[in-house]
Amino acid sequence: MLAYVLRRIIQSFIVLLMVMLVTFTLPYFQNRGILSPAYNVLGTHATPANVLIWGREHGMNHPYFVRFWNYLDQVIFHFNLGVSYKQNLSVWAIIKLFVPRTLWLALASLLLTIFIAIPLGIIQASKRNTVFDYTATGSAFIFYAMPNFLLCILVLDIFSFHGPHLPSSPPPGVAPWLLFTDPVGFILPVACLTLLSVAGLSRFMRGTVLEVMVQDYVRTAKAKGCSNRRTLFRHAFRNALGPIITILGLYIPTLLGGALIIESVFNYEGLGIQALNAALYLDVPTILGITLLVSILTLMGNLLADVCLGLVNPRIRIEGTR
Repeated sequence: MLAYVLRRIIQSFIVLLMVMLVTFTLPYFQNRGILSPAYNVLGTHATPANVLIWGREHGMNHPYFVRFWNYLDQVIFHFNLGVSYKQNLSVWAIIKLFVPRTLWLALASLLLTIFIAIPLGIIQASKRNTVFDYTATGSAFIFYAMPNFLLCILVLDIFSFHGPHLPSSPPPGVAPWLLFTDPVGFILPVACLTLLSVAGLSRFMRGTVLEVMVQDYVRTAKAKGCSNRRTLFRHAFRNALGPIITILGLYIPTLLGGALIIESVFNYEGLGIQALNAALYLDVPTILGITLLVSILTLMGNLLADVCLGLVNPRIRIEGTR
């Protein structure tokens, strides 16, 4: 297990270097090249001379490979993500301030998704081709096909303006513990993010359980006299859980991407809003820092999913040897 984890960490580090290379290179393809942010920062003072001075102050007069090596050095060896062009703050300070708000929102949605989607998929598989199965399948298709922003607007209109009058946005401020001190304000954002995730995961769980239920070992268990409930939860559920764990490991970027729409509609100041503002103002260091963080979280989720998959299903030889 230890050798496998070390090998996966090395592979993840290589992938992270490739992500850093791509994200560092993309600003060179802007309309004015690498100096494009200077025109947003300087505004009306963006004369050719001032742009060159600004670029020299930020080290943009160096060759591409020198700049990339300096970027790797400051990130890997000094944990320095640079300074935001727009906010004049270190990117690490911005991330440290806003990441907890988005992570708590994503984690709350992920836990609700697991507790709802997995049992729902199992029940659908056990009651396939019934009214309940058709109703749940139709609802899942609707939510799965519905754009994020449309669902948020509909939920906001129904439950905030014409219904129970729930808060239309979470409480203001950037304190990461507001989700626990004032949870009512987070009902609508968490509900929207959860509905979008449950729709896809429950369908996947249903299909996986149905696929497992026709395997020979399940038929053997039924032939030995096991009840349907025991066969479903003792034999089928554990074997169907493997692909679900892999899918959950890939849900981190999906949740963070969905959080961008959620934060925009519900006026929730989190990492998604910061990423959007950074993209609008060509704040390259902030974009690189947020992209790097999301990449690290995604790689960690995949590594954790692989390890959990080996623990859930001992038949999988994660060591790669026999």
